[in-house]
Amino acid sequence: MPTNFFQETEQVAMAPANLIPGIEPSEDRLLQGRVFSYSDTQMYRLGANHQQLPINRPLVNVVNYNQDGVLNVGTTQSNVNYQPSREGVVEDQAARHSTPSLAGDVQQRAIYKQQNFAQAGELYRSFTEQEQRNLIRNLSGDLGAVENNEVKHKMLSFFYKADTEYGTQLTKAVNGDLVKVKKLAMSL
Repeated sequence: MPTNFFQETEQVAMAPANLIPGIEPSEDRLLQGRVFSYSDTQMYRLGANHQQLPINRPLVNVVNYNQDGVLNVGTTQSNVNYQPSREGVVEDQAARHSTPSLAGDVQQRAIYKQQNFAQAGELYRSFTEQEQRNLIRNLSGDLGAVENNEVKHKMLSFFYKADTEYGTQLTKAVNGDLVKVKKLAMSL
């Protein structure tokens, strides 16, 4: 158990973009997407100064151009809050950028997924019968309230594609058209 549960679980902000100068992420597209999205998520969740929180703060002082903002818990010794500047921090340009040589296809190819629904089906089948009934009841409450039949049946086809029993039971629970659901599932 963490010493300070809130600080060490709710305030921690891990992101693959937190790298020291000179170390860069690979060209992996999934990682490249996460480099942006994780940092953006932490900024939204914890505020612009989340890296000043004790759990996220580096062990050495950071000298950068960031100043003030929401939840500012640090002190700034400079009036320079823009870049580039004649005053303030001098950056080591040697570690700023790299130009790795790449070979082969590194972009412009869709991530191909053969089994988009397999994991959802495995999860459903791992449940006990009571858990499956509870899931169907909970989903049917919300899905049954969907007024657009096209949207409703499209969603039902996803459940059917994951597991035929799953889709069939849910379709019956929301009074959907099973023939239409099967037809839509075949096109996925």
